Amino acid sequence: MKFSLVRSRASIIIAILAVFTQMFYMGAPARAAQNARAASNGDGANLSRGALSPKPGEAEGIREYDRLRDEGNRAVYNLDYAGARDKFQQMTKIMPDHPAGYVYLANNLWLETLNKSRRLSTSLYSGTSFYIQKSESDTSDKERDREFERLVTRAMNLAAGALQKNPADAEALYYQASALGLRAGYTATVGRSFRRAIGDANKSIQLENKVLKLDAGYYDAYLSIGLYEYVVDSLPFGWRVLARLAGLKGSKDRGIQELESVVQKGRYASDDARVLLIGLYTRERKPERALEILEYLAKKYERNYLFGVERGRLLYQVGRSEQGQQSFSALLADAKVAEQATDLVNFQWGEALEASRDYQGALERQQAVIAWPKSEPGLVSLAHLHAGQSLDMMGKRTEAISHYRAVLGRENIFDSHDKAGEFINSRYTGKHD
Repeated sequence: MKFSLVRSRASIIIAILAVFTQMFYMGAPARAAQNARAASNGDGANLSRGALSPKPGEAEGIREYDRLRDEGNRAVYNLDYAGARDKFQQMTKIMPDHPAGYVYLANNLWLETLNKSRRLSTSLYSGTSFYIQKSESDTSDKERDREFERLVTRAMNLAAGALQKNPADAEALYYQASALGLRAGYTATVGRSFRRAIGDANKSIQLENKVLKLDAGYYDAYLSIGLYEYVVDSLPFGWRVLARLAGLKGSKDRGIQELESVVQKGRYASDDARVLLIGLYTRERKPERALEILEYLAKKYERNYLFGVERGRLLYQVGRSEQGQQSFSALLADAKVAEQATDLVNFQWGEALEASRDYQGALERQQAVIAWPKSEPGLVSLAHLHAGQSLDMMGKRTEAISHYRAVLGRENIFDSHDKAGEFINSRYTGKHD
């Protein structure tokens, strides 16, 4: 009974933290291009001759495939989802029987969906609120759900077909793992239905381990495995003991080392590993290392304002509030960012100020979220909640209650209704998540 329970708890955490693994998980399709280049150079002896390996005479097409992959991935990192979709669709036309393009399309659709709902932020997943499951919480776009499922199913079927021809095809296993990991992330973050995500996340990890048994040099596979190692060792002590008795073993240090190995040795997932490490180093109270990685990514992908948001938040966390203010102010001064994400920038800035105990500044930022005509509705609900918290900390109880009541009059986001009701009955004291 306890073994089953700890497996379930660990699996939930793994499924949710798959968000970070898959958020910028762009490594998979590139392996085909790598194989193509090796084949064109006459280095075929080192290739896994699976059904997904390029055939003689395909080198030129694969080079085009590789170019589209690189351009599509850069577009994703720069939040240009329409441009990325075009590149990935072209990939499926060049190699319609390869799962890579479909994996990329599914990933792009997922990230676009999260960005529209303002859920591409690590701080959102750092507390318990996101994981509170309410039957009435969250409604998703059913057409988008169906399209995502179609793309993932297509990718998995193509990978399965390749594995029927050659069960030792490491590349096919890798794509199968990627598709399952994507589905775990989408199910958990968009639908917030964790039961299916648990099974998909576990299967994905199992397949990644098989990939490494077949090809020890497939460093990109350590992206998911390194995260798994970290998560299992991050469980509370009692759960961690039970996890080990249940056969779930992990090491935070080893997990981080494996992710760093992807940064150093991964051919195509280096930046993906960097994104993961930002969250893990922040969690490990090593914000300077996280800032170092953020600086690198922000310079490389100048149009990705999310890196600027994360940078501003971390600067406040390490006590460099003046630089944090400059970072957030610069984002709002950028006309394109202000047009697209004034609500997100102000909300994250408000959270950073609240954590720094600047409650008046935090209140002003959350009020700006509430006032902006284009603010995402769910973020407005959370802004009302945080505005109430800041007012409570300032001793303005009547005004705080008005914001909590506003939350109850809006759609329930995560556990916002529960928290608002709690704070109406008992003043917020800063000790809650």
